[in-house]
Amino acid sequence: MRRLDWFYGSVLGLTLGCSAAGGGDSPPGPVGANGGSGGVAGGAGTAGTTGQVGPDPVQGPAGDPTALCGQSEAGSPGLRRLNRRELENTIRDVFPVVGGAWRSALSADTVSEAGFDNDTNMLLVSKQTARELEETAESVGTAVAAGVASVLPCAASNPSASCAGQYLDSVGRRLFRRPLTQAERATYLGFFDTALTATGDFAQSISWLTRGLLESPSFVYRREVGTMAGETTKLDQYEIATELSYTFAGTGPSDALLDRAARAELSSTEELVRTARELLLSPAGREVIQTFFDAYVGHSRVTAIAKAGVQGFAQLREQMLEETRHFIEEVVVNRAGGVEELLTANITTPTAALAAFYQFGTAPASDYAVLERPAGRGIGLLAQGSVLATLAQPNGSSPTKRGMFVYERLLCNVVPQVPPNIPELKPPQPGERTTRQRYEEDHAQGSCQGCHSRWDPIGFGFEHFDEAGRYREQDGSLPIDTKSRVPQQGETLFEFDGQEDLVTQLAAEPIVSQCLSGYVTTFAFGESLTCSGEGRRAEFMAGSLGIVDYLASLAAEPHFTERRLEP
Repeated sequence: MRRLDWFYGSVLGLTLGCSAAGGGDSPPGPVGANGGSGGVAGGAGTAGTTGQVGPDPVQGPAGDPTALCGQSEAGSPGLRRLNRRELENTIRDVFPVVGGAWRSALSADTVSEAGFDNDTNMLLVSKQTARELEETAESVGTAVAAGVASVLPCAASNPSASCAGQYLDSVGRRLFRRPLTQAERATYLGFFDTALTATGDFAQSISWLTRGLLESPSFVYRREVGTMAGETTKLDQYEIATELSYTFAGTGPSDALLDRAARAELSSTEELVRTARELLLSPAGREVIQTFFDAYVGHSRVTAIAKAGVQGFAQLREQMLEETRHFIEEVVVNRAGGVEELLTANITTPTAALAAFYQFGTAPASDYAVLERPAGRGIGLLAQGSVLATLAQPNGSSPTKRGMFVYERLLCNVVPQVPPNIPELKPPQPGERTTRQRYEEDHAQGSCQGCHSRWDPIGFGFEHFDEAGRYREQDGSLPIDTKSRVPQQGETLFEFDGQEDLVTQLAAEPIVSQCLSGYVTTFAFGESLTCSGEGRRAEFMAGSLGIVDYLASLAAEPHFTERRLEP
């Protein structure tokens, strides 16, 4: 009994029947072209300009999430397909007793130019996705059938349609993030009856019922449409509960949160922000914070890179990743830090082995405990071994990669496409030229200068760190020069000497906090929206509001509870 055709039929019907004014209980259909995509700092912008990406403004409110606006606005109604992480987290939470007895067949999601895998306009259901959903649902259904007595206690004493109804009401509510309508109950119980008649096996019929729920568009899509209220639509309480849970915990709403929605307790902005912060500080929410930073920085890639010339690197890669995760946890969550703290904190959280590798001279009290960095050995996120090693070549540092990260991810400039037939950089020449000399001289050739002059000067500030993130006094036998400047918009933003001076001045630049806030809102809302996070943005940019609190504050923005109809 295949579900693929049923899934497509449901999606097609829902697409044709869905409107922005649909009722709160209407099941969702697939995402269409109701809003722009694109990253914070990539795409169709002009090379070397700050910010904007996305489609033509006539398509709706999508645009530049770094723009400073007088007030926030709501975006368009829409339907958001859950990404792989959200789908898998929800299944684990709804079916905890089956543990690891099921297997996900879901492929990795497309990553947007902003680096995120939750872009609304990229998360569609292709034929491949539908088949993967089907295979995953089949695996979960099989696991549920094998442990049906644990999943559904009444199965042992009363394996009947009434027992199946209890299961449907409980599991269906969690998967659909709302109570099922009477019509839906009748449909799914009819499906159960059909399966029971065909197989004569209660557990197998529950398995098919489970598969039907998991393949339903009402599970696969988040509905953020609402009901008509003048020129806008207002999201209902279950839509808001769903948005709260997936945005700030990365999974579906709990029974307790759904109960609060049923009692209409998710109405005031104060309650929404309080709930958002509570979710962010839960274990699931802390993982959402880590997911954001990994997508924004890319430090987890350190576990897949090699440094053949660095003894012991392969054995320390995983520890480097965990060091950065603990650093983010400490600075951003435990200390409620903002941009300044993130970039300039003089601590890290290594293992004893990493502290020795970095030649700190002291070891942490225990692995991943907070340790003050030695003076002059770098500060903040951009001194993390995982970050520096990732932004480097296998056999040497890379002023280009390190400078480009700052240029794009902290200053929100657009990096142009790499032109064809560019000459390869000459290999390191120990004792003859420093890395800086090699980059300056080789990138001055031909057309290279036009692009590399925008970010290589920034990268020279990191030259005291080798390809594995270790501090070095010299580049081989040659002295290192870290005096340079930060180009921006054809001018010099500021001059600096070394990594610590560079990141300290960056932390004080309004464009950096402005840029980071744009990435935060793009991640939270699943698309690049102009004027979507203004409520407390000024406080965030002034340094009086931390990253976690700014993220939680987005629950009070208009886009979190309403949608604006297209003119």
